Amino acid sequence: MMYVDDVMLVIGVGLLAAALLTVRSIIRLLSASSTLRRQWIGLSALIVFFIVGYVGLVVLWEERALVANELVALILMVAGAFTLVVTRLSFVTTNDVVRIAKLERDAIEDPLTGTYNRRYLNSKLIEEVSRATRLNLPLSAVLIHLDHFKHVNDTYGHDVGDLVLRHVCSLIIASVRPNDTVFRYGGEEFVVIAPNCDIAAASSLGERMRLRIAESTLSLPGGQDLAVTASLGISSLSLTGSSEAMLRAADQALYTAKRGGRNRTCAAPADLPQTPAA
Repeated sequence: MMYVDDVMLVIGVGLLAAALLTVRSIIRLLSASSTLRRQWIGLSALIVFFIVGYVGLVVLWEERALVANELVALILMVAGAFTLVVTRLSFVTTNDVVRIAKLERDAIEDPLTGTYNRRYLNSKLIEEVSRATRLNLPLSAVLIHLDHFKHVNDTYGHDVGDLVLRHVCSLIIASVRPNDTVFRYGGEEFVVIAPNCDIAAASSLGERMRLRIAESTLSLPGGQDLAVTASLGISSLSLTGSSEAMLRAADQALYTAKRGGRNRTCAAPADLPQTPAA
């Protein structure tokens, strides 16, 4: 006759067997020379011991109570080791996950501004172009270039130039929509990829960024306030047909803004309305 405690022991065996299968799957993911793999193998051995012990308890509980009690004491002792191994493995595994996540983040982030870098821009464009094409949605790019940034570096030094870049970047991030992505394209140039945004909406977005940059001042360490401006070029995927052409069109629109006096937003193609600075 099976009692409640026997049923619980049988359930425990089933749970341990399921845990053993999971551990085996983890072991297969790790390289043969990995120290972490050997630790997981040790954990699997402990789980096997527990399974054997639980089965022994079911068999010996009534017939040999003394042996069963000793087996319980042994299982409880090994349970302490089991808990220690599990917590240690959890720490090591979590530490590795955090380290890998940081490496992945560092690979796609610009260390100065905290925005995404140009390397990630390429993969993000592939993703967004595929999505826009598949769902027949608009996709736009906003190219932002700081005006006379070389003069800032030459006059105030590169430390101030870095402050300006971080300052402008924070203004850009504060201006974009939640689904937009900001990239540092290189030097004093940034790109915003705006999904589900046509050329008119992107032009409004760009003008909002331009005004916020022009109307904000940066307080320098010496107490002086520094104002900077930016020129922006806008283009849309629906007007160009590819991500490369979209960025080229945005760059041409940016060149038009620079040629027209800077501190202005220009959209491609040329026949779309352009919004000059006040």
